[in-house]
Amino acid sequence: MKKLLLTLIAKLKYKNYKRKLRQNIANGLKIGKNVTIMPNVTIDDKYSYLISIGDNCSFSNGVLILAHDATTFKFTGGYTRVAKVNIKDNVYVGQNSIILPGVTIGPNVLVAAGSVVNKDIPPNSCVAGVPARVYAKFDEFLANHKNLINERSVFDYKDFAAPTEEFKEKVKRLTEDGHVYVKGYEGNFPWTIS
Repeated sequence: MKKLLLTLIAKLKYKNYKRKLRQNIANGLKIGKNVTIMPNVTIDDKYSYLISIGDNCSFSNGVLILAHDATTFKFTGGYTRVAKVNIKDNVYVGQNSIILPGVTIGPNVLVAAGSVVNKDIPPNSCVAGVPARVYAKFDEFLANHKNLINERSVFDYKDFAAPTEEFKEKVKRLTEDGHVYVKGYEGNFPWTIS
């Protein structure tokens, strides 16, 4: 019964996700190919025609993309700032990040979790913070991690699906002095738009 209920909840979540996305696209949102938008991403639905997303982009849960800023509304006699958001190709936006109106991001940009993007992010950059600031070059960041993948422990994503206590202890031990890597999701990821 529990499994059936969880399956039903997952199907409803997916259906709601598709409905919201269709509404945004109908309102003018431009989305490239191979874009992953997790179900808890909020795209400014009223102004989605001002938002464009390039190819090969990913948005983690909790990301908020705004094309309007109503902070001035109460103090200016009801005026709200509205501006475009242009997210170029190959951009990753980490969990709970906020993208404010009037910015261009990328291409080839990594936005770390919890960041607030209030200015343009130059190509080939990694940014973090509130407000988001450049901390590394995108290609150097990836090269560093590719080297570390060859040196560190690597697990398959499936290993974490139902980990044993022994497995959990192994991961805890291996992460005491740093981190390990997980080889990602395989198959048709339900939140990717082709």
